[in-house]
Amino acid sequence: MFSFQQYISAWLFYIVCVVFLLAVFWRISKNIPWLHVKQCARLAVASLFLVPAIVEGTTIYWSPAWIKGLLTLIFSGQEGIFPMAKVLLTAVLASFIIYFFILMALYFYKQVRRAKS
Repeated sequence: MFSFQQYISAWLFYIVCVVFLLAVFWRISKNIPWLHVKQCARLAVASLFLVPAIVEGTTIYWSPAWIKGLLTLIFSGQEGIFPMAKVLLTAVLASFIIYFFILMALYFYKQVRRAKS
């Protein structure tokens, strides 16, 4: 197993790579004309890459959930992918729900400001 310093270094490297990947996806999705589709795609990609999962056998080590799901799919078959798919789907749906509530709050805030003017 890795030492704690190697574990932290690996996570820092992963986070830096994900930030650059999200910046590239942000740039690619800039040309999508529909604002909500563009933002939902960005949320889905960010949720996919930023959700962690507990490594089996230990409680202190975490790994990216999509990597754990991919390795489970490769080595265990299709039956083993459902727990990771549930975690990833829950994260994506939670981010969409939070996005929806933020949109609703902004809409009502604009309505109140418009009514006061």
